[in-house]
Amino acid sequence: MAKLRYGAVVGLLSSMTLGSTVHVPPTFLNGSISMEKFSVAGNLDGFKMTTAANKTSFDFWYFDAMSTSDDAAINIVFFNTDNLKNPSPLAVQISGTFPNDTQFSGQTLASDGADIRNDEHGVSGDWSGAGASFRGTNLEDANAEYEITFDAPSIGLEGTVKLQSRAPAHYPCDLNAPGVNQNLLPNLFWADAVPDADAGIDLVTNGTSFNTINGIGYHDKNWGHASVITSPKYWDWGHARSGPYSVVWYDLVDYNNTEHVSAYAVRDGEAIQVSCADTALQVRQCGNNGTYPPAAGLAEAKSLTAQFDLGAEGVLVANVTKGLIVHNDVVYARAVGSVNGGIKGKESFEGRAFFEEFVYGLLFE
Repeated sequence: MAKLRYGAVVGLLSSMTLGSTVHVPPTFLNGSISMEKFSVAGNLDGFKMTTAANKTSFDFWYFDAMSTSDDAAINIVFFNTDNLKNPSPLAVQISGTFPNDTQFSGQTLASDGADIRNDEHGVSGDWSGAGASFRGTNLEDANAEYEITFDAPSIGLEGTVKLQSRAPAHYPCDLNAPGVNQNLLPNLFWADAVPDADAGIDLVTNGTSFNTINGIGYHDKNWGHASVITSPKYWDWGHARSGPYSVVWYDLVDYNNTEHVSAYAVRDGEAIQVSCADTALQVRQCGNNGTYPPAAGLAEAKSLTAQFDLGAEGVLVANVTKGLIVHNDVVYARAVGSVNGGIKGKESFEGRAFFEEFVYGLLFE
């Protein structure tokens, strides 16, 4: 693909639709829902549904941040979904590991609804009553900034997580542009607003401080009109930074046992790959439990390899070694770890990775 420097990408976009705001009530919708299927200028990170979720739809914003020196990490998800089986569709979940490797987790519900806005300044979301909100600057500006704020005594959490993007936003097969495909699978959509970021964590959870200054962060969103639990059979997703390279991988298997991929790679501020071609990416678990399709969850795996086919430039390899599990629901787990990456046969670089495996297909086959 043509190489596009980060600052140049934003100049290709159409003007943003201004002033889109929605209030989502804290009750499930009893009826059908329409949602965005092809990308709309200025709405990569905006709301994709204008109502609360019904029993099959979902729309959520995901954030993570991790230390570069140890296994400290946090992930945060703002949900509008029934997949959690809560009394309300609106919830915020957090989970992570402190620098001393102990785990924490919590969930808080937006009892007063959610107010989501997308305009020329960027996107914001306030899960009212949950004590959690986020805001991000316009993605047409280089180095977009996001801030997630907590004042949530119900789960003993207060403080902020801040991200400053260092890679261009993208969809599964394209950079940020209107009218492109957003499908990972039928019924499952994805947009990646912040594929790689410099991150700062300044939180206190139940009296314990969690501070990271020079961390690595990430932010994307998923939405769909069928349960996210039953849409894919398996998936491996993750992001990593090693030396000049930042990568994001999505390798999914549907219930017809067809593999689908989305590959993204950046080098020194240039997107060198954005593709969902069959040959663009392969992700495989390694070690004694490294079967494919997966026969066990991420907790049983020790490492994985993601290979990005860059054509004439060669194959970019990310060898990821699992550190700590950050979130574990057995068939759905996230972890942090180390990565050794680079073009095969050339210089390799050490770095950090945040990744997950989804194996609900083991339950539903």
